[in-house]
Amino acid sequence: MSHGLMPNEVAEGTRVGLAPLARGLHRVGITANAVTVIGVLITLAGSALLAAAQPLPALVVLLAGALSDTLDGQLAKAAGGGTRFGAFLDSTLDRVSDAALSCGAAALGATRGDAVLFWSALGGLVASYLVSYVRAKAEAMGTTASVGLMPREARLTVLLVGIGTWGVLGLYQVFVAAFAVVALLSVITLVQRIAFVARDLQKTTPREGPR
Repeated sequence: MSHGLMPNEVAEGTRVGLAPLARGLHRVGITANAVTVIGVLITLAGSALLAAAQPLPALVVLLAGALSDTLDGQLAKAAGGGTRFGAFLDSTLDRVSDAALSCGAAALGATRGDAVLFWSALGGLVASYLVSYVRAKAEAMGTTASVGLMPREARLTVLLVGIGTWGVLGLYQVFVAAFAVVALLSVITLVQRIAFVARDLQKTTPREGPR
């Protein structure tokens, strides 16, 4: 699967690094679904900190939420494979996490009177939802749409880098730019996925003969 702007080696390295922890949690009875729920609660807390203009604490908490989001998949593998409900729960709560982070940034933009941040956060949220929807709809139709510059992992990475730049270096405008870049590239990714599905369905749909 493509990770867009994020190097595949980074994504796979993170999963491999978390595998021993996942096996340990499995041995003590922690389930993947429990980690999924805990992860979204952590992300909600981090998003609230972001809305309150606390970028450094928000970064720490959101990083923990992001690691939980990867850890649940490794925990499912350690348990011998995930369940259909587990996959459904993970996908659903991913949308909750995405919404929380975007709403936290939009609330911050509204509080500060920063129209660029406010609209970038909301625009990125809508575009990211459509990116995920196109993939889900394509898979339901028997094809795929795992392409594009800005899948979820890449979006989250860019946003965390932006939050970290603000929290550590005090560069608020870089933080705002991260949300604007995610919004723009998510729209481009949406177009890429629609075009990919259109081409793929044209190849697989049988042509009608003369009547």
